[in-house]
Amino acid sequence: MAKEVQKAAFDIEARAKAVVAVDTGTLRRSITSVISNGGLTGTVGPSVFYGKFIEFGTRRMGARPFMRPAAHAVLPKFAQAVAAALRGLR
Repeated sequence: MAKEVQKAAFDIEARAKAVVAVDTGTLRRSITSVISNGGLTGTVGPSVFYGKFIEFGTRRMGARPFMRPAAHAVLPKFAQAVAAALRGLR
């Protein structure tokens, strides 16, 4: 299971970096994955404070999502991999 969590986290990171709006590149470089809880938890996101303003928008500027599309693209494959791994435990 830990292998699937790590793969999904790094896939989300790569997709987010590929689609994020780039001005200076700082936001893209700040997107990282952290694996914890014995490999069963993967957290992916930007470390710069303004990442949330790009993702969700502000009153003056519309949203330019990059994390949600990346997660939506990867999560179905992750769910299939987890289901297959659980079937293998029988």
